[in-house]
Amino acid sequence: MNSKPGVIHDSSLYKAFSQSPVRAAGNKPDLSIYRSPGKAEYGAFSYTAPVEGLLQIGGPHSAETKWTDDFEIAWTKMGDRGPLVLFLHGVPTNRSQWEEVQGQISRFCETISIDMLGMGESSKPRLYGRKDDPVSNDRWHWANDVDYIEKLMQHEFPGRRFIFIADDWGSGIASHYAARHNDRLEALIQVDPVAFDGYPVNEIQAIGRASEIPNTPEGDAQFAMLFAAFDQTLVQILKSMVYDPSRYNQYNLRYLTFPYVDVDYERNGQNDGITDVARSTTMRLKLHNLRVLSDRAAILSPALLLPYHPQCNPNGVQYQNITVPTLIMWGEYDNMMPAAQTQRFVHALGTKDVQISYVPRAGHFPATDNPDHVTDTIINFIRRIVGHQALADIYIGNHGIWKGDERQMIQELRMIYGLKD
Repeated sequence: MNSKPGVIHDSSLYKAFSQSPVRAAGNKPDLSIYRSPGKAEYGAFSYTAPVEGLLQIGGPHSAETKWTDDFEIAWTKMGDRGPLVLFLHGVPTNRSQWEEVQGQISRFCETISIDMLGMGESSKPRLYGRKDDPVSNDRWHWANDVDYIEKLMQHEFPGRRFIFIADDWGSGIASHYAARHNDRLEALIQVDPVAFDGYPVNEIQAIGRASEIPNTPEGDAQFAMLFAAFDQTLVQILKSMVYDPSRYNQYNLRYLTFPYVDVDYERNGQNDGITDVARSTTMRLKLHNLRVLSDRAAILSPALLLPYHPQCNPNGVQYQNITVPTLIMWGEYDNMMPAAQTQRFVHALGTKDVQISYVPRAGHFPATDNPDHVTDTIINFIRRIVGHQALADIYIGNHGIWKGDERQMIQELRMIYGLKD
């Protein structure tokens, strides 16, 4: 063993890499060799917004609402050591989209995933910012989400720099955040990002168009009729975003559809006078939440993610301010936003350290299609940026054919790099 952690002798590495297998070669990877991330912790950040929105109170189908600027941003924390990592999801999803990847990465990093305002378990303000200006809808610009992300991270992890991982819609927010708070980041990772003039897309544009329906009782009735089959539409949208549609089924889809559609485990325990047992005709749509989604989708435009110009595009992204190392990942079979857009980031960002990686057998949601490859790429990128000793544990992979001596190897490598079990 070396006398100083991090000072590597050839003899130490030889010992680490020449163990005799204790089980037959070719066995499946045994991820239990890594340190446990511990149990996930769930909570919410109380956020006072600069403007008000109309929140629904008294249950998912209540007609009772109130104007408020006090909202909650729901989060999941996993892991307690290593570099700090923030995950932000896409649309129409929530933080559960990152659950599998977050679970693996939290063995090596301290992680937090959040639901963006208006989605998942976070507050869903209708007519956000339109109490005094019914026409304007610009509070849903991606740039405005930067405010609660910065306040949340400073509240939960004061002064700590972090690695921002985002995909789809979340990456639009991440681009604006990185351009404004580059000094707060260790690195930026974008996965199938909405960027430049590649947005909006038809699937989401159609939802946004419904925001033109008046916010009146008559308008709400019209909205309800137009969205009567939204549960089917939502499932089809989600299945079009993955390379392998069988990744989604009626069980795991519940985690993504619950903000917009009644699910059986909710209804079966409600005893609300309609029925105690969920049936197709009783699992209603949550129209308040759908109107919030429609409002969010309506405001998005290519200008919001094209490069900044003081006269031509004042709401654009100042990409040149982003000087931290950046990883751009893209599913090779993304049929929503083509992977060829990756090369544009190389020329737009202010950093020369731009790594591009294509995810095999993956569509627009690579973390769902191929979580092992996504995890492997992210951890290797983070290790390159922060070094071996900064991770909470030694990483020697999560897939492929293992020799069988990994449990002994990792113990030796922990000693070499001065890491605790």
